[in-house]
Amino acid sequence: MDCVDFDALEAEARAKLPAPSFAFCATGADDEITAAENVTAWRQLRLRPRVLREITSIDTSVSLLGTRVAAPIMVAPTGRHHLFHAEAERATARGAAAAGAVFVMATSGTTTVEEAAAERGGAPQWFQLYMEPKRAETGALLDRVAASGFRALVLTVDQPVPGWSPRASRTPVMPSPDIRSVNMPGAPIARTAYDPSRKGVVMFPTTFADLEWLVVRMPLPVVVKGVLRADDALRCIDAGAKAIIVSNHGGRHLDTTVTTAEVIGEVADAVAGKAEVYVDGGIRRGTDILKALALGARAVLIGRPVLWGLSVRGAQGVHDVLDHLRSELVRAMQLSGAVSVSEATRDLVARSR
Repeated sequence: MDCVDFDALEAEARAKLPAPSFAFCATGADDEITAAENVTAWRQLRLRPRVLREITSIDTSVSLLGTRVAAPIMVAPTGRHHLFHAEAERATARGAAAAGAVFVMATSGTTTVEEAAAERGGAPQWFQLYMEPKRAETGALLDRVAASGFRALVLTVDQPVPGWSPRASRTPVMPSPDIRSVNMPGAPIARTAYDPSRKGVVMFPTTFADLEWLVVRMPLPVVVKGVLRADDALRCIDAGAKAIIVSNHGGRHLDTTVTTAEVIGEVADAVAGKAEVYVDGGIRRGTDILKALALGARAVLIGRPVLWGLSVRGAQGVHDVLDHLRSELVRAMQLSGAVSVSEATRDLVARSR
C-alpha cells in the first residue's frame, strides 16, 4: 500500500460488498456530519517537525494496560463481521494477531468469544461489552470472556439508544435466523442498530452504578469507550476505570457531536496520568496517529479501514491495513524528529488557521 491506497481500498470494498453491507459500514447518523468531520478534523491539524535529530532507529512500541505491543494501533470494536467476510471475526482476529495488534472484539459479533480467542496467537485481545439489563446475564458472558483469555473489558457507553441512519434505512441489512449475535443472551437474530424494530428503544441504559458494579465483578481492567468530556472521564476513573477511549462512535449515533480530534487533548490533560487514554474516529493516516499521540493519546483504534481490508482480502487484508498504518507512522515520526512514542509531544501539533 502507498499513501493513497486507503481510498482505493474503500472503493474496492464498495465494489465487492452487497450494498446493504457497505452502507452499514460506511454510514453515519442523520446528515452524517460527524462521520465526515471526524476525518477532516485530523487533517486540519498541522505538524511542527523538529529537525537535525538522529532518526535512523524508530521505536513505535507502547505499553497498553501493562502489555507491550509493537505499535499504538488497535482494531476498534465493530459488529457483525459476517457482513464483510465469510470467516467473520475469526479472520479479523487472525489478521490482527499477524500484525501483533490488540483486537477488540464486539459484543455484537457473530463469532463466539471462544472461536475468536482461538485465533489470537501471541497477540492480546480485549472484549467490548454492552451491558444487559439483567446483571446475571452480563455476568455469565463476563465469565466466558475471562476464561477465554481476554485481557481487558471495554464498556461502550455512548449508545443507550440507537441512532438513525437514513442511508442505512434505504438499503437495510435484512436479518436472517441463521445469523445470530451468539454472545448475547439467547443468541438473538443479528439485527443492526438501524433495524426499524429498534428505533427509539432504550437498549443499553448503562449508568455509573453499572460501571462501579462491573469494575468489582470483572477480574480484568475496565476501559470506558464513548467519552467526549473531561468531567465524564474523571467520573469514570473515580468509578474504577483504568482507561478511557475518546470516541463518538464513528459519528454513527448522535450527529453533530464534537470530533475526537477536538477533545482528545482536553480529556488527556484532565486525566493526567490517572488512567490511559486512547482515541478513535476518522483516523486514516500515519500522520493522524502521530497527531493523536502528540495530543495525549497512548494509542488509536481503527474501525472502518479494517473492515475494508477484511472485505477485500480477509485476514490478510486486516494485517495489511494495520501494517500500512504502522509504516506510515514510522515515516511521520522520522520526518518529525520523534524517535519514540514518548517523544510525540504536544509541541509537534498546531491548529490550522
